[in-house]
Amino acid sequence: MPASRRNRTRSPDNIIKRNGVFYVKKTVNGKLFKRSLETSDYGVAKARRDKILAELEATKWGESPRRSFNDAVIRFGTDHYKHLKPRSAARYTTSINSLFGVFDGKLLDEISSALLSDFERRRLDEDEVDASTVRRDLACLSSIFSRAEEWEWSRHNPVKPFLRSRAKAGLIENPPRERYLSHDEESAILTHAPPGMIFPIIFAIDTGLRKEEQQSLEWRDVDLKTREITVRKEVAKNGKRRVVPIQERCLPYLKAAWAKRHAESPYVFTAATETRYTQNSNYFWEALQKACKRAKIAEHAEWHDLRRTCGCRLLQDRKLSMLEVSQWLGHSSIKVTERTYAFLAKDALHEALRLSTPKVIQFRRRA
Repeated sequence: MPASRRNRTRSPDNIIKRNGVFYVKKTVNGKLFKRSLETSDYGVAKARRDKILAELEATKWGESPRRSFNDAVIRFGTDHYKHLKPRSAARYTTSINSLFGVFDGKLLDEISSALLSDFERRRLDEDEVDASTVRRDLACLSSIFSRAEEWEWSRHNPVKPFLRSRAKAGLIENPPRERYLSHDEESAILTHAPPGMIFPIIFAIDTGLRKEEQQSLEWRDVDLKTREITVRKEVAKNGKRRVVPIQERCLPYLKAAWAKRHAESPYVFTAATETRYTQNSNYFWEALQKACKRAKIAEHAEWHDLRRTCGCRLLQDRKLSMLEVSQWLGHSSIKVTERTYAFLAKDALHEALRLSTPKVIQFRRRA
């Protein structure tokens, strides 16, 4: 007997087992339908078979088949991932892997607030998982449901009302970071930075480009005559092209870098091998940490804080409007800019209080 037959067992209820895995097999409208049930457990196989056969019967009568979470993830990946930056795609992948723990094999119309609560509870029970992480996972699921509505696979998105209700109970994103460099901190960092990092730090502060945008910058994006930098749409986080002015301080550094550029490298910022820095490179971050340590700056600084410093300088020193700063930094909307820099209004109040001279009220106690 052939090996393929020895490894296959038949069942009278449209289920066959091959190499330890159950399959559903049925002839519908004269066509043979066969699909893996992805399990070796007969009870699970029967339940999955029933769902599949019900979908096939509904399709036979012109009804829309019920779609599963797995189906939606596959199409979401095919349609949506090609538009994402690598880091965003990695974030979605991490969330989807977590979502599979609860929603694997579930039909979209079976995903209710009870299942969403179950997912939240399970994730929060895991080590090093906080509320903001769970919210990002659920936001990913909400994106999948929004696409499923477009495909007419789902009539509604159950995640949106769930997130609104859970926000009141503390399932919210962490507050935005407020760290930026003062002028004195910037001067101290530049004094103690390695010679090769002075230009990248100044560039980050004066342009406000994200690290990936800065490291992807090519000489074709730099116009020294018009003093403009173009952030290409395929590089920008929001997928929109924008133009950033070159500030006076940054101009001589760019001219010097242009004069020393390597003929075969298109990138403005290159590693020792004359190639661009990889997305996982920590060289910029490590150099900044060493400079902060040598400058004895106590408060921790991240590379993204240099971008935030740019926004603060544009608002405080240059007196640009929120809309202008939003366009400069390439935020998705002015609301993002207002939320990111809302802390400056608080700082301004404290500064006004410090500079004001309160009137001292003199009084005498009664004898």
